[in-house]
Amino acid sequence: MTTPDFHALSIAADDGVRLAATRVGRPTAAATLVYVHPLLRERRFWAPITTGVHEHLCGAVTQLTYDQRGHGDSQAPHRGEVTTVARLAEDLDTVLTHASGSVVLVAHSTGAQLVHAYATTHREHAAALAGLVLLNAAPEPPALPRYLRTWPQRLIRLRRHPALHALTAAGEAALGYRLDHTRRPHLPPSTVDPRARVDVLAAHSGGFGFFTGVAEAMRHIPSAVLAGEQDPLVPPQHAVRLADALWADYDIVAGAGHDLPRTHPARATDTITCTLDHALRTHLDHASGSTRTPATEPRRGVR
Repeated sequence: MTTPDFHALSIAADDGVRLAATRVGRPTAAATLVYVHPLLRERRFWAPITTGVHEHLCGAVTQLTYDQRGHGDSQAPHRGEVTTVARLAEDLDTVLTHASGSVVLVAHSTGAQLVHAYATTHREHAAALAGLVLLNAAPEPPALPRYLRTWPQRLIRLRRHPALHALTAAGEAALGYRLDHTRRPHLPPSTVDPRARVDVLAAHSGGFGFFTGVAEAMRHIPSAVLAGEQDPLVPPQHAVRLADALWADYDIVAGAGHDLPRTHPARATDTITCTLDHALRTHLDHASGSTRTPATEPRRGVR
């Protein structure tokens, strides 16, 4: 068994906000796995996966996890700034500059919408990705409860009125309390700045997702979609639609819910390493001048 080698990183976004990150493995490698945590989580969410991948591959690849701004150990944005999905996509692009070799993105749940935003705003960079793994993800954001779709938008509007700052702060705290007490017990606790929490909830309630143009531009990238059979937020048929749009491999994990990276880490690890293997072989084919016929239809996984 190879003991994971953890290194803490502090990455400066282009507006000066410091993003906390962890590198597992060597500083430079032939490939880097970069993990995008879901809405209101942090990089600790990925611990079972990064440990499993490190052991499975004997530390031969680099892995990067990071906290999005206002989450975990990352700095919160300035009080006057609203955190948008486009802003989070800029941060992801900055994090990716610390990756080496072939880069495979791994995202869970609403992290897929951040990958979509990145592919929209940084189309050329996204096209250069070596692989993509989406876990418990759908073509569009999961349907949030009504209070999570309306209350954050109202709180953002209230911020514009200095006389209502106390009311806004109370509303942000109350929303955080409600979310903390609905946390699923197998998930680690998360630290999220109250204002950032409101901003990302408002951003993820918008109508964006893997629509035709973005999906078509990413179909050349080796991809996999892994779904939970008993996922109440992203039913398997939604994950299948995402796989069809990307021409990705897909698999449905029996008995898994929405948090399969935590409850079924071995299955997620296997999917990630298989996609990485495919990405590396594709890269070697291009490097050696070998050509293969591109895929013309979705690749199916074991159902």
